[in-house]
Amino acid sequence: MRFGLQFKLTALIVALITAVIGSLAFYVAREKKQVLMNTASATARKELASLAFIASRAILDRDDLALADSLQNAQGLPGFAVGAVYTPAKKAPLISRVGKTLGNKQKEIERDALETVRAEWDNIFGLQPGYSAENRKPPETKDKKEKAPPKEKEPVVTKDKKPQVQNSSVATAPELLRIVDKPFLGDKNVKIQYFHKAVFHPFVKVNPPLLAMAQVAVTDEYINRSIRESWIELAFVGFGFFVFAFIAAYLLSRFVVKPVKVLSKGAAEVGGGNLDVTLPPLGSDELGQLARQFNTMTASLKRASSEAKEQAVFNDQLRQAQEIQEGMNPQRFLKKPEYQIKGFTRAAKGIGGDYYDFQVMADGRIAVLISDVSGKSISASLVMVVIKTVVATYLKLFNTIRGDTIIRTINRVMCGEAHIDKFATILFYIFDPLTKTVEFSNGGHGPIFVYRADRKVCTSTKLEGLPMGIEEDNVYRLAKLTLNSGDIIMLYTDGITECWNHSREEFGLTRIREKIAEYADKNPKEIIDNLVRDLDEFAAGAEQHDDMTMVVMKVL
Repeated sequence: MRFGLQFKLTALIVALITAVIGSLAFYVAREKKQVLMNTASATARKELASLAFIASRAILDRDDLALADSLQNAQGLPGFAVGAVYTPAKKAPLISRVGKTLGNKQKEIERDALETVRAEWDNIFGLQPGYSAENRKPPETKDKKEKAPPKEKEPVVTKDKKPQVQNSSVATAPELLRIVDKPFLGDKNVKIQYFHKAVFHPFVKVNPPLLAMAQVAVTDEYINRSIRESWIELAFVGFGFFVFAFIAAYLLSRFVVKPVKVLSKGAAEVGGGNLDVTLPPLGSDELGQLARQFNTMTASLKRASSEAKEQAVFNDQLRQAQEIQEGMNPQRFLKKPEYQIKGFTRAAKGIGGDYYDFQVMADGRIAVLISDVSGKSISASLVMVVIKTVVATYLKLFNTIRGDTIIRTINRVMCGEAHIDKFATILFYIFDPLTKTVEFSNGGHGPIFVYRADRKVCTSTKLEGLPMGIEEDNVYRLAKLTLNSGDIIMLYTDGITECWNHSREEFGLTRIREKIAEYADKNPKEIIDNLVRDLDEFAAGAEQHDDMTMVVMKVL
């Protein structure tokens, strides 16, 4: 069975309150019992001292009435059971009547009290020097059921009129007080305490003789009865408080759980895709603050969802633009009897700004170019489209084609468009397979790598030129070089030489030369594949900051 949060919270509060009430009740009952016992013991001691004082004078004055009145007054003690003064000359102690609550057990109590005081009498007198063994053995009564107390000679009066007692002893403890604690008539749940005090001669200051034994007995039966009554009272009070606590716990749990349910319901709706849900105000406490944060969260989720949809559309458009851009670069591996050529490009992030192209013209020559537009993203690709458009148009409209003329035309177009705030570098060359000559112009691009097969070295040919899009009337120069069979010509962008690893170490021009010489016996496609592998191993997964583009042509 699954219990709700409100039930669990209510049960927890009720359990805690019940534990607190029970602990307090147990503590109060225990402390009350201890206080009552201490009070009864202290009162009994006090009454016993008073009884002993009165008894010392009543014995000497033979005033049994005063002694009886004192014993009668002792019945006011809490838990009073019996009171007595035991004298050897009386043969039996003077015992007061038992309290009303114990009236039905009077004879048993008196008999038990008598046996207790006789035992104490023998213990105390047995320790007194001069008290003979004969005196300790009380004579039997006619019914032989009760032992008579030891006899003591009547006190005599000397010349100074002070009473004396024969067989007197030296009292080592004039304030001797003994307590006997035993079960009450065999009832283990009730205990009775007998307080015994020696009664000494009141007028003899040094070693006074022992006249009698005073006894007061109290029982804790009334204490137990009082504790039971207290438990009943505590039960009624605890039950009332429990009902009140249960109602308070229920209302408190409902007050706490209600906003939690509102939050849970709102979370369920959000989980179901409803981002328009708004929670009502839930106060100024933590739950109210959580509700406000929840509303803020749903608003953020709604905004993020809208942005995610827009981003998805943008990413789809970006993917299409990337596909278009990649389609603008020739992917084929061009093989001719006189030469072979292959290109490669990889954007660093999404859409790049590099562009390469090679086109075979009507007269058999091949025009090759590589360009690097400043910046990245769609704006750079649009500039790249402008360059491609100008080149393609120029190749179709004019029979006489020169590299410097084409670069100058692209530069004027870029400078004439005010919205184009970028510049681009370009290297353009035309290879004639009949004469194996290359005419090239440079618009601020890097050098051309040329591998000479006869010398097995890789050299670079650089021609200075200003990037396109900076100065409209800039004039570009034209240069020529002759190639032989086995020679390799390579165009590249900065992303190749500036490829770095995690330590920001660049691949560099020297490695490019070494790799071209190492792969010189391979075709352009294999050379590019090996170079790309070497670049990736060198970068080791490090994020690159620039696009990588290269074109490799090998003369056969």
